[in-house]
This record gives sequence, C-alpha cells and structure tokens, in this order.
Amino acid sequence: MLRHYVRRASNAAVQFIFARRQFKLFLRVTLGQADLRMHALAAATSFFSTMVRPVIIEAPFGSSVLVLAPHQDDEVIGCGGAMALQCRSGRGLQVVVLQDGADEHAQVFLTREELRERRNAESRAAARVIDAEVPLFLGKRNLREDVETTAASLRDCIESRKVDVVFTPFALDGDRDHRASNVILARALMGVKRRIRVLQYEVWAHCIPNVVVVIDGVVEQKEKMLTCFEFANSAVNYTHAVMGLGMSRSRLLPAGRARYVEAYFETPKEEFLDIMQALEAAERKAQRPSDIQA
Repeated sequence: MLRHYVRRASNAAVQFIFARRQFKLFLRVTLGQADLRMHALAAATSFFSTMVRPVIIEAPFGSSVLVLAPHQDDEVIGCGGAMALQCRSGRGLQVVVLQDGADEHAQVFLTREELRERRNAESRAAARVIDAEVPLFLGKRNLREDVETTAASLRDCIESRKVDVVFTPFALDGDRDHRASNVILARALMGVKRRIRVLQYEVWAHCIPNVVVVIDGVVEQKEKMLTCFEFANSAVNYTHAVMGLGMSRSRLLPAGRARYVEAYFETPKEEFLDIMQALEAAERKAQRPSDIQA
C-alpha cells in the first residue's frame, strides 16, 4: 500500500515539473529544425498528452494582464473565462486588438471603416459584460507590414501598464494573422527587461496545454460575451463551438473536477522568445525555393 502511494506521489510530481517548471519541454529542443506542418499536426492531436499533464492556475493571473487579440473576438474565444476571472479579482486587465478586422467589408456591402467600427463596438460590448476596461484598438490593416512600428506601440502599452502576464494566440495557430501577432509580440518583448509570463490560448488550433483555467463560475459571462460578436457568429456559430471546446477541454482534468476549462501553453518571456525565433527561422526556411540538383 505504501509503495502504491509513493508511486502516485512520484507520478504527480513528475507531471507538475513537466507541466509548469520545465518550460523548454520539447519545443525549444526541436524547433531549431522545425517542420511547421509536422509540429502543427502534433499540436492538433493528443500526441504529447502523456508527456505534459496540465496544472490548474487561478486568478488573479498577475497584477497587470494584457490580452493580445489579432482580431475583435479572438480575446473572448481564447480566454474570455480568464478575462472574467481576472476582472472579478480586481486586478488590471487590458485587451489590445491589433488588426482592424475589416478585410471582409466588400462581401457584406460595408466600407472598411463601417465594418471596423461595427467590430470594435462588439469588442467594447463584450468588455462591458465583465466590467473590463475599454479595449485598445491599433487598427492595423496588415499585420505583416510595418511590424516594428506596431511592436513599438505594443511595447509602450506593456511598459506603461507594467504588464506581468500576456495572453496571446498559440504560436502554431493556423491563421496567418494569429501567427503574425506573435511575431509582433516577440519584437515588443525584446525591449522589456521585466519578468513576464506568456500564456498562449486556443482559437483555430489546439495548444499543447501545460496549464488550464477552470471557468465554471464565469461560463455564463463568457457565453454572453461571445454572443456580442454578431458579425463573426453570422458566419460561424462561434458561441456554440467555443462552449463545446470548453466542455471538451474538461477532459484534461479528473472526472468531476470541472465542466468548462480553458487550456493554455504557458512559458516565461525568455522561452517564448526562443520559440518564436525558432519558428521564424523555420518559416523562412519553408518559404525558400528548394535547391535544384543538377
């Protein structure tokens, strides 16, 4: 019997170490020779589920949290529950939306400015649900242009608010703007000397979760926030899909522990920068034409 409990304690300790302390994990070791397609495929499956067992983290997640959203609605899809819990704790929270979200204006017979303002209004309405500050909208048309200027604006926000936690999309997300937002974040963080935790959230791709947030107590608020995004929901029922993802992610915890969960891949700033450097190198390599053998 004693041997049984010792074994269980040992397994729990190993899971905790790999989930929270050893942030390098496999990514920093292997991304130097990354094949982005293979890593994206691995991230979309449960390939690493036996290696990384997530641990629960609770609000407040930091004294000053910044949520980075490529488009209006990404912030709530990925971490609306964590946002609600952070606001409930009374600590700081600022959402920064990078892109203007208006690429589809012609398809819906609106000007770019009209669609941008509609989507900004939806993000403001979602923030009011949890009494969060009004989001900051940078309004960029193309996140892959003028990266350094955008990063400088983001760095100013991080520094002025003394941000110690950043939520951002998962680095292997399939959306180009979501990946570009992490390039911008990496540039911004290079000039920040303060310790910062980076939590990568899920939108279009499952992350490799080493931490999770139980959102049972704020799930109704998250659902209400999601319904604020009428434009996005008119194309895809994000509210339904995201609530389903939260239920599905509850499988990461023991039976009965939670009904709704948000999953994240957490790293300290330095590890995030290493990962992004390797991913950028891999993407440049993938874009080069293959050498033609004579």
